[in-house]
Amino acid sequence: MTEQNQNALNDDANMILKYKNKIKNGNLQIEFDPEVINLRFVEKFNIQTLKFCIRIDMQVKLRSNTIKELILGTERFSIKRPQPLNLNVDDLELENLEVLDLERNQLINDQLYNIAKFKKLHSLNVSFNHVDLTHIHNILSLTTLTMWSCGLTNIDQITSLINLENLNLCANENIDIDPLCKVKSLINLNISQCNLKQIDQIGSLTNLEVLKVSDNQLLKIDSIRLLVKLKELDISLNEQIDIAPLKDLVSLIKLDLSGCNLRSINALKSLITLQTLGLSSNYQINVSELQYLRNLQYLNLDSCNLVSIYVLKPLMNLESLDIEYNNIVFLDANINEMSNLKEFKVQNNLVSDFLSLEKHPNFNNINKIGDRCFDISDQKYQSQEELYLELLQANKFRKIESPNIQLKEIQIQHKALKTALDNFKQQINEAISNARQSQIQYTANVGRIFQQMNYVGFE
Repeated sequence: MTEQNQNALNDDANMILKYKNKIKNGNLQIEFDPEVINLRFVEKFNIQTLKFCIRIDMQVKLRSNTIKELILGTERFSIKRPQPLNLNVDDLELENLEVLDLERNQLINDQLYNIAKFKKLHSLNVSFNHVDLTHIHNILSLTTLTMWSCGLTNIDQITSLINLENLNLCANENIDIDPLCKVKSLINLNISQCNLKQIDQIGSLTNLEVLKVSDNQLLKIDSIRLLVKLKELDISLNEQIDIAPLKDLVSLIKLDLSGCNLRSINALKSLITLQTLGLSSNYQINVSELQYLRNLQYLNLDSCNLVSIYVLKPLMNLESLDIEYNNIVFLDANINEMSNLKEFKVQNNLVSDFLSLEKHPNFNNINKIGDRCFDISDQKYQSQEELYLELLQANKFRKIESPNIQLKEIQIQHKALKTALDNFKQQINEAISNARQSQIQYTANVGRIFQQMNYVGFE
Protein backbone atom coordinates (compact mmCIF):
# COMPACT_ATOMS: atom_id res chain seq x y z
CA MET A 1 0.00 0.00 0.00
CA THR A 2 1.37 3.38 -0.96
CA GLU A 3 1.90 6.08 1.62
CA GLN A 4 -0.71 8.20 -0.14
CA ASN A 5 -3.34 5.46 0.13
CA GLN A 6 -2.49 4.86 3.78
CA ASN A 7 -2.92 8.55 4.55
CA ALA A 8 -6.28 8.50 2.81
CA LEU A 9 -7.41 5.56 4.94
CA ASN A 10 -6.26 7.36 8.08
CA ASP A 11 -8.19 10.47 7.07
CA ASP A 12 -11.31 8.38 6.49
CA ALA A 13 -10.91 6.68 9.87
CA ASN A 14 -10.60 10.04 11.63
CA MET A 15 -13.73 11.35 9.96
CA ILE A 16 -15.65 8.19 10.86
CA LEU A 17 -14.71 8.63 14.52
CA LYS A 18 -15.62 12.31 14.39
CA TYR A 19 -19.07 11.93 12.89
CA LYS A 20 -20.37 8.48 13.77
CA ASN A 21 -21.94 9.73 17.01
CA LYS A 22 -23.58 12.67 15.26
CA ILE A 23 -25.98 10.50 13.30
CA LYS A 24 -29.51 11.00 14.60
CA ASN A 25 -32.46 8.98 13.35
CA GLY A 26 -30.59 8.11 10.17
CA ASN A 27 -29.68 11.75 9.51
CA LEU A 28 -26.21 13.29 9.35
CA GLN A 29 -25.60 17.03 9.14
CA ILE A 30 -22.06 18.27 8.54
CA GLU A 31 -21.54 21.99 8.94
CA PHE A 32 -18.74 23.65 7.02
CA ASP A 33 -15.70 21.59 8.04
CA PRO A 34 -12.29 22.26 6.43
CA GLU A 35 -11.09 18.84 7.64
CA VAL A 36 -13.50 17.10 5.29
CA ILE A 37 -11.60 16.62 2.04
CA ASN A 38 -13.91 14.00 0.50
CA LEU A 39 -17.08 12.09 1.29
CA ARG A 40 -15.68 8.55 1.22
CA PHE A 41 -16.13 8.12 4.96
CA VAL A 42 -19.87 8.76 4.66
CA GLU A 43 -20.20 5.57 2.64
CA LYS A 44 -19.44 3.62 5.84
CA PHE A 45 -22.54 4.99 7.55
CA ASN A 46 -26.02 3.55 7.21
CA ILE A 47 -27.78 6.89 6.79
CA GLN A 48 -30.79 8.04 4.79
CA THR A 49 -30.27 11.83 4.86
CA LEU A 50 -27.02 13.73 4.36
CA LYS A 51 -26.91 17.50 4.71
CA PHE A 52 -23.48 18.89 3.93
CA CYS A 53 -22.16 22.45 3.64
CA ILE A 54 -19.47 21.74 1.08
CA ARG A 55 -16.41 23.64 -0.16
CA ILE A 56 -16.39 24.87 -3.75
CA ASP A 57 -12.94 23.38 -4.43
CA MET A 58 -13.95 19.90 -3.34
CA GLN A 59 -15.05 17.45 -5.99
CA VAL A 60 -18.17 15.64 -4.86
CA LYS A 61 -17.96 11.87 -5.19
CA LEU A 62 -20.29 9.65 -3.24
CA ARG A 63 -21.50 6.07 -3.42
CA SER A 64 -24.29 4.76 -1.22
CA ASN A 65 -27.32 2.53 -1.56
CA THR A 66 -28.96 3.84 1.64
CA ILE A 67 -28.99 7.62 1.11
CA LYS A 68 -32.41 8.85 0.03
CA GLU A 69 -31.99 12.58 0.67
CA LEU A 70 -28.92 14.62 -0.27
CA ILE A 71 -28.61 18.33 0.54
CA LEU A 72 -25.39 19.92 -0.67
CA GLY A 73 -24.90 23.40 0.67
CA THR A 74 -27.32 25.68 2.48
CA GLU A 75 -28.19 29.32 2.01
CA ARG A 76 -26.04 30.32 4.97
CA PHE A 77 -22.87 29.08 3.32
CA SER A 78 -23.38 28.64 -0.39
CA ILE A 79 -24.78 32.12 -0.97
CA LYS A 80 -21.22 33.38 -0.56
CA ARG A 81 -19.71 31.11 -3.20
CA PRO A 82 -17.81 33.14 -5.82
CA GLN A 83 -17.63 30.23 -8.27
CA PRO A 84 -19.60 27.07 -9.11
CA LEU A 85 -19.57 23.94 -7.01
CA ASN A 86 -17.25 21.27 -8.38
CA LEU A 87 -20.04 18.79 -9.00
CA ASN A 88 -20.71 16.23 -11.69
CA VAL A 89 -23.84 14.14 -11.37
CA ASP A 90 -21.97 11.12 -12.73
CA ASP A 91 -19.85 11.16 -9.55
CA LEU A 92 -22.92 10.47 -7.41
CA GLU A 93 -23.73 6.77 -7.29
CA LEU A 94 -26.88 6.90 -5.21
CA GLU A 95 -29.28 4.35 -6.59
CA ASN A 96 -32.01 5.02 -4.01
CA LEU A 97 -31.81 8.82 -4.00
CA GLU A 98 -35.26 10.38 -3.65
CA VAL A 99 -34.56 14.00 -2.63
CA LEU A 100 -31.75 16.20 -4.02
CA ASP A 101 -31.19 19.80 -2.92
CA LEU A 102 -28.53 21.78 -4.82
CA GLU A 103 -29.74 25.28 -4.02
CA ARG A 104 -27.37 28.25 -4.41
CA ASN A 105 -24.36 26.48 -5.92
CA GLN A 106 -24.04 28.47 -9.17
CA LEU A 107 -24.52 25.29 -11.17
CA ILE A 108 -24.83 25.25 -14.95
CA ASN A 109 -26.74 22.83 -17.18
CA ASP A 110 -23.71 20.72 -18.08
CA GLN A 111 -23.27 19.71 -14.44
CA LEU A 112 -26.74 18.16 -14.45
CA TYR A 113 -26.13 16.03 -17.51
CA ASN A 114 -27.43 12.51 -16.91
CA ILE A 115 -29.36 13.59 -13.79
CA ALA A 116 -32.19 11.35 -15.00
CA LYS A 117 -30.12 8.36 -13.87
CA PHE A 118 -31.67 8.83 -10.42
CA LYS A 119 -34.69 6.70 -11.22
CA LYS A 120 -36.29 7.17 -7.79
CA LEU A 121 -35.77 10.92 -7.52
CA HIS A 122 -39.07 12.62 -6.70
CA SER A 123 -37.93 15.98 -5.28
CA LEU A 124 -35.34 18.34 -6.80
CA ASN A 125 -34.33 21.85 -5.73
CA VAL A 126 -31.97 23.76 -8.04
CA SER A 127 -33.00 27.27 -6.97
CA PHE A 128 -30.60 30.17 -7.50
CA ASN A 129 -28.53 28.34 -10.12
CA HIS A 130 -27.94 29.05 -13.81
CA VAL A 131 -29.94 26.06 -15.04
CA ASP A 132 -33.09 25.39 -17.03
CA LEU A 133 -35.11 22.29 -17.96
CA THR A 134 -32.63 20.98 -20.54
CA HIS A 135 -31.77 17.87 -18.51
CA ILE A 136 -34.30 18.10 -15.70
CA HIS A 137 -37.25 17.37 -17.99
CA ASN A 138 -35.98 13.80 -18.36
CA ILE A 139 -36.54 12.98 -14.66
CA LEU A 140 -39.96 11.45 -15.18
CA SER A 141 -40.26 10.39 -11.53
CA LEU A 142 -40.28 14.00 -10.27
CA THR A 143 -43.27 15.05 -8.19
CA THR A 144 -41.68 18.19 -6.67
CA LEU A 145 -39.52 20.71 -8.53
CA THR A 146 -38.20 23.99 -7.11
CA MET A 147 -36.52 26.44 -9.49
CA TRP A 148 -36.67 29.73 -7.61
CA SER A 149 -34.80 32.53 -9.41
CA CYS A 150 -33.12 30.49 -12.14
CA GLY A 151 -33.61 33.09 -14.87
CA LEU A 152 -36.14 30.90 -16.68
CA THR A 153 -37.89 32.15 -19.79
CA ASN A 154 -38.99 29.14 -21.87
CA ILE A 155 -40.47 26.20 -19.96
CA ASP A 156 -41.93 24.19 -22.86
CA GLN A 157 -40.17 21.05 -21.61
CA ILE A 158 -42.13 21.13 -18.35
CA THR A 159 -44.87 19.14 -20.07
CA SER A 160 -42.62 16.05 -20.02
CA LEU A 161 -42.90 15.85 -16.23
CA ILE A 162 -46.13 13.90 -16.20
CA ASN A 163 -46.04 13.16 -12.46
CA LEU A 164 -45.29 16.70 -11.30
CA GLU A 165 -47.51 17.82 -8.41
CA ASN A 166 -45.55 20.61 -6.69
CA LEU A 167 -43.87 23.33 -8.75
CA ASN A 168 -42.12 26.48 -7.51
CA LEU A 169 -41.07 28.94 -10.23
CA CYS A 170 -40.96 32.00 -7.99
CA ALA A 171 -38.87 35.03 -9.02
CA ASN A 172 -38.34 34.15 -12.69
CA GLU A 173 -39.25 37.60 -13.95
CA ASN A 174 -39.28 36.92 -17.71
CA ILE A 175 -40.95 33.55 -17.72
CA ASP A 176 -43.64 32.50 -20.20
CA ILE A 177 -46.13 30.44 -18.19
CA ASP A 178 -48.26 29.32 -21.17
CA PRO A 179 -46.95 25.71 -21.07
CA LEU A 180 -48.28 25.29 -17.52
CA CYS A 181 -51.80 24.82 -18.84
CA LYS A 182 -50.78 21.33 -19.99
CA VAL A 183 -49.41 20.15 -16.63
CA LYS A 184 -52.73 18.84 -15.37
CA SER A 185 -51.16 16.92 -12.50
CA LEU A 186 -50.19 20.08 -10.57
CA ILE A 187 -51.57 20.38 -7.04
CA ASN A 188 -49.28 23.09 -5.64
CA LEU A 189 -48.03 25.98 -7.81
CA ASN A 190 -45.94 29.03 -6.88
CA ILE A 191 -45.47 31.69 -9.58
CA SER A 192 -44.97 34.67 -7.28
CA GLN A 193 -42.64 37.51 -8.26
CA CYS A 194 -42.75 36.61 -11.96
CA ASN A 195 -43.85 40.00 -13.26
CA LEU A 196 -47.13 38.51 -14.49
CA LYS A 197 -49.99 40.66 -15.74
CA GLN A 198 -52.49 37.83 -16.23
CA ILE A 199 -52.84 34.16 -15.27
CA ASP A 200 -55.56 32.96 -17.66
CA GLN A 201 -53.42 29.91 -18.44
CA ILE A 202 -53.96 28.30 -15.04
CA GLY A 203 -57.72 28.01 -15.40
CA SER A 204 -57.23 24.52 -16.81
CA LEU A 205 -55.29 23.30 -13.74
CA THR A 206 -58.39 22.03 -12.01
CA ASN A 207 -56.46 19.83 -9.57
CA LEU A 208 -54.75 22.81 -7.94
CA GLU A 209 -55.18 23.00 -4.17
CA VAL A 210 -52.48 25.60 -3.43
CA LEU A 211 -51.72 28.63 -5.62
CA LYS A 212 -49.28 31.45 -4.87
CA VAL A 213 -49.15 34.41 -7.26
CA SER A 214 -47.97 37.07 -4.84
CA ASP A 215 -46.13 40.24 -5.87
CA ASN A 216 -47.09 40.35 -9.54
CA GLN A 217 -49.00 42.95 -11.56
CA LEU A 218 -52.33 41.16 -11.78
CA LEU A 219 -55.55 43.03 -12.54
CA LYS A 220 -58.08 40.39 -13.55
CA ILE A 221 -58.12 36.82 -12.23
CA ASP A 222 -61.35 35.56 -13.80
CA SER A 223 -59.89 32.14 -14.63
CA ILE A 224 -59.30 31.46 -10.96
CA ARG A 225 -62.99 30.78 -10.41
CA LEU A 226 -62.49 27.47 -12.27
CA LEU A 227 -60.13 26.15 -9.59
CA VAL A 228 -62.86 24.61 -7.48
CA LYS A 229 -60.46 22.45 -5.44
CA LEU A 230 -58.36 25.40 -4.31
CA LYS A 231 -57.78 25.41 -0.54
CA GLU A 232 -54.94 27.92 -0.21
CA LEU A 233 -54.48 31.10 -2.24
CA ASP A 234 -51.89 33.87 -1.94
CA ILE A 235 -52.48 36.87 -4.21
CA SER A 236 -50.93 39.44 -1.88
CA LEU A 237 -49.05 42.49 -3.18
CA ASN A 238 -51.09 42.85 -6.36
CA GLU A 239 -52.16 46.42 -5.78
CA GLN A 240 -54.86 46.81 -8.44
CA ILE A 241 -56.40 43.37 -8.41
CA ASP A 242 -60.13 42.71 -8.72
CA ILE A 243 -61.05 40.06 -6.14
CA ALA A 244 -64.66 39.54 -7.31
CA PRO A 245 -63.94 36.04 -8.77
CA LEU A 246 -62.95 34.81 -5.31
CA LYS A 247 -66.60 34.45 -4.36
CA ASP A 248 -66.74 31.13 -6.22
CA LEU A 249 -63.82 29.53 -4.36
CA VAL A 250 -65.99 28.03 -1.65
CA SER A 251 -63.37 25.43 -0.66
CA LEU A 252 -60.79 28.02 0.39
CA ILE A 253 -59.32 27.55 3.85
CA LYS A 254 -56.38 29.98 3.68
CA LEU A 255 -56.29 33.31 1.83
CA ASP A 256 -53.72 36.11 1.76
CA LEU A 257 -54.79 39.49 0.36
CA SER A 258 -52.17 41.60 2.11
CA GLY A 259 -51.05 44.75 0.35
CA CYS A 260 -53.76 44.66 -2.35
CA ASN A 261 -55.07 48.18 -1.74
CA LEU A 262 -58.56 46.84 -1.03
CA ARG A 263 -61.55 48.84 0.15
CA SER A 264 -64.27 46.23 0.07
CA ILE A 265 -64.01 42.51 0.81
CA ASN A 266 -67.67 41.79 0.18
CA ALA A 267 -66.63 39.09 -2.32
CA LEU A 268 -65.40 36.99 0.59
CA LYS A 269 -68.69 36.63 2.45
CA SER A 270 -69.48 33.34 0.68
CA LEU A 271 -66.19 31.77 1.82
CA ILE A 272 -67.64 30.32 4.99
CA THR A 273 -64.95 27.62 5.28
CA LEU A 274 -62.15 30.19 5.46
CA GLN A 275 -59.95 29.71 8.53
CA THR A 276 -56.90 31.90 7.83
CA LEU A 277 -57.08 35.38 6.32
CA GLY A 278 -54.32 37.92 5.76
CA LEU A 279 -55.41 41.50 5.10
CA SER A 280 -52.43 43.50 6.34
CA SER A 281 -51.50 46.81 4.69
CA ASN A 282 -54.92 47.49 3.20
CA TYR A 283 -55.25 51.01 4.54
CA GLN A 284 -58.82 51.76 3.41
CA ILE A 285 -60.43 48.39 4.04
CA ASN A 286 -63.94 48.01 5.46
CA VAL A 287 -63.43 45.34 8.12
CA SER A 288 -67.13 45.23 9.05
CA GLU A 289 -67.58 42.87 6.09
CA LEU A 290 -65.65 40.23 8.04
CA GLN A 291 -68.73 39.43 10.12
CA TYR A 292 -69.77 36.65 7.73
CA LEU A 293 -66.56 34.67 8.17
CA ARG A 294 -67.52 32.98 11.44
CA ASN A 295 -65.03 30.12 11.05
CA LEU A 296 -61.95 32.33 10.96
CA GLN A 297 -59.22 31.18 13.33
CA TYR A 298 -56.27 33.31 12.19
CA LEU A 299 -56.75 36.94 11.16
CA ASN A 300 -54.08 39.50 10.28
CA LEU A 301 -55.16 43.15 10.17
CA ASP A 302 -51.70 44.61 10.61
CA SER A 303 -51.41 48.18 9.26
CA CYS A 304 -55.04 48.64 8.21
CA ASN A 305 -55.61 52.08 9.74
CA LEU A 306 -58.04 50.65 12.31
CA VAL A 307 -59.36 52.69 15.24
CA SER A 308 -61.49 49.95 16.82
CA ILE A 309 -61.95 46.19 16.74
CA TYR A 310 -65.57 46.21 17.87
CA VAL A 311 -66.74 44.96 14.46
CA LEU A 312 -64.79 41.74 15.02
CA LYS A 313 -67.16 40.68 17.79
CA PRO A 314 -68.89 37.96 15.68
CA LEU A 315 -65.58 36.16 15.08
CA MET A 316 -65.79 33.95 18.15
CA ASN A 317 -63.52 31.20 16.80
CA LEU A 318 -60.43 33.38 16.47
CA GLU A 319 -57.28 31.85 17.92
CA SER A 320 -54.82 34.41 16.57
CA LEU A 321 -55.46 38.12 15.97
CA ASP A 322 -52.86 40.57 14.70
CA ILE A 323 -53.78 44.28 14.85
CA GLU A 324 -50.27 45.72 15.01
CA TYR A 325 -49.49 49.16 13.59
CA ASN A 326 -52.97 50.65 13.73
CA ASN A 327 -54.55 53.62 15.54
CA ILE A 328 -56.41 51.73 18.25
CA VAL A 329 -56.75 53.59 21.55
CA PHE A 330 -59.03 51.26 23.54
CA LEU A 331 -59.36 47.49 23.60
CA ASP A 332 -63.08 46.79 23.39
CA ALA A 333 -64.47 44.62 26.15
CA ASN A 334 -65.79 42.15 23.58
CA ILE A 335 -62.22 40.88 23.17
CA ASN A 336 -62.90 38.81 26.29
CA GLU A 337 -65.72 36.98 24.52
CA MET A 338 -63.19 35.51 22.08
CA SER A 339 -62.51 32.65 24.45
CA ASN A 340 -60.37 30.70 21.96
CA LEU A 341 -57.86 33.51 21.52
CA LYS A 342 -54.31 32.31 22.16
CA GLU A 343 -52.24 34.90 20.31
CA PHE A 344 -53.00 38.61 20.32
CA LYS A 345 -50.62 41.08 18.72
CA VAL A 346 -51.39 44.71 19.48
CA GLN A 347 -48.06 46.53 19.59
CA ASN A 348 -47.54 49.88 17.92
CA ASN A 349 -51.02 51.17 18.66
CA LEU A 350 -52.15 53.87 21.08
CA VAL A 351 -53.45 51.51 23.76
CA SER A 352 -52.51 52.54 27.29
CA ASP A 353 -54.91 50.43 29.35
CA PHE A 354 -54.86 46.63 29.17
CA LEU A 355 -57.30 46.02 32.03
CA SER A 356 -59.95 44.66 29.67
CA LEU A 357 -57.47 42.11 28.33
CA GLU A 358 -56.60 40.98 31.85
CA LYS A 359 -60.17 39.72 32.22
CA HIS A 360 -59.81 37.37 29.27
CA PRO A 361 -60.36 33.71 30.31
CA ASN A 362 -57.07 32.72 28.67
CA PHE A 363 -55.15 35.77 29.82
CA ASN A 364 -52.28 33.78 31.32
CA ASN A 365 -51.81 31.81 28.10
CA ILE A 366 -52.17 34.61 25.58
CA ASN A 367 -49.02 35.80 23.89
CA LYS A 368 -49.43 39.31 25.32
CA ILE A 369 -47.77 42.14 23.48
CA GLY A 370 -48.20 45.70 24.64
CA ASP A 371 -46.88 49.19 24.20
CA ARG A 372 -47.27 50.45 27.72
CA CYS A 373 -47.26 48.45 30.94
CA PHE A 374 -48.65 45.38 32.64
CA ASP A 375 -49.60 45.40 36.30
CA ILE A 376 -47.85 42.30 37.66
CA SER A 377 -49.24 42.25 41.18
CA ASP A 378 -49.54 39.65 43.93
CA GLN A 379 -53.28 39.50 43.60
CA LYS A 380 -53.23 38.48 39.96
CA TYR A 381 -50.24 36.19 39.88
CA GLN A 382 -49.55 34.71 43.30
CA SER A 383 -51.11 31.40 42.25
CA GLN A 384 -49.45 31.25 38.82
CA GLU A 385 -46.32 29.22 38.20
CA GLU A 386 -45.55 30.43 34.68
CA LEU A 387 -45.92 33.75 32.94
CA TYR A 388 -45.03 34.59 29.36
CA LEU A 389 -44.43 38.20 28.37
CA GLU A 390 -43.18 39.52 25.06
CA LEU A 391 -41.63 42.91 25.61
CA LEU A 392 -41.20 46.05 23.61
CA GLN A 393 -39.01 49.05 24.15
CA ALA A 394 -41.75 50.96 25.96
CA ASN A 395 -42.70 48.24 28.45
CA LYS A 396 -42.53 49.29 32.08
CA PHE A 397 -43.13 46.91 34.96
CA ARG A 398 -44.49 47.56 38.41
CA LYS A 399 -45.58 45.67 41.53
CA ILE A 400 -43.41 42.60 41.23
CA GLU A 401 -41.54 43.03 44.48
CA SER A 402 -43.53 40.80 46.81
CA PRO A 403 -41.88 37.57 48.05
CA ASN A 404 -45.33 35.95 48.06
CA ILE A 405 -45.33 35.54 44.29
CA GLN A 406 -45.11 31.84 43.42
CA LEU A 407 -43.75 32.26 39.89
CA LYS A 408 -41.19 29.62 39.01
CA GLU A 409 -40.55 30.65 35.43
CA ILE A 410 -40.71 33.89 33.49
CA GLN A 411 -40.17 33.68 29.76
CA ILE A 412 -39.13 37.04 28.36
CA GLN A 413 -38.84 37.76 24.67
CA HIS A 414 -37.78 41.13 23.30
CA LYS A 415 -38.84 42.08 19.81
CA ALA A 416 -37.16 45.47 19.52
CA LEU A 417 -33.63 44.27 18.90
CA LYS A 418 -32.53 47.79 18.07
CA THR A 419 -33.40 48.98 21.55
CA ALA A 420 -30.46 50.46 23.40
CA LEU A 421 -29.00 47.62 25.43
CA ASP A 422 -28.48 49.63 28.61
CA ASN A 423 -32.08 50.82 28.71
CA PHE A 424 -33.40 47.32 28.28
CA LYS A 425 -31.12 45.90 30.97
CA GLN A 426 -32.30 48.55 33.39
CA GLN A 427 -35.97 47.67 32.83
CA ILE A 428 -35.33 43.98 33.38
CA ASN A 429 -33.18 44.57 36.45
CA GLU A 430 -35.85 46.75 38.04
CA ALA A 431 -38.53 44.18 37.34
CA ILE A 432 -36.78 41.16 38.81
CA SER A 433 -34.40 42.50 41.43
CA ASN A 434 -36.59 41.55 44.39
CA ALA A 435 -38.20 38.55 42.72
CA ARG A 436 -34.79 36.88 42.76
CA GLN A 437 -35.47 36.12 46.42
CA SER A 438 -38.29 33.82 45.33
CA GLN A 439 -35.82 31.64 43.40
CA ILE A 440 -37.50 32.39 40.11
CA GLN A 441 -35.92 30.78 37.09
CA TYR A 442 -35.56 33.29 34.29
CA THR A 443 -35.82 32.04 30.74
CA ALA A 444 -35.20 34.39 27.82
CA ASN A 445 -35.49 33.95 24.08
CA VAL A 446 -34.01 37.20 22.96
CA GLY A 447 -31.40 36.25 20.37
CA ARG A 448 -28.34 38.40 20.18
CA ILE A 449 -29.22 40.75 23.03
CA PHE A 450 -28.57 38.31 25.84
CA GLN A 451 -25.50 36.94 24.12
CA GLN A 452 -24.08 40.42 24.50
CA MET A 453 -25.45 40.92 28.01
CA ASN A 454 -23.90 37.80 29.53
CA TYR A 455 -26.56 38.16 32.18
CA VAL A 456 -26.49 35.58 34.98
CA GLY A 457 -29.85 33.91 35.46
CA PHE A 458 -30.96 33.99 31.83
CA GLU A 459 -30.74 31.04 29.48
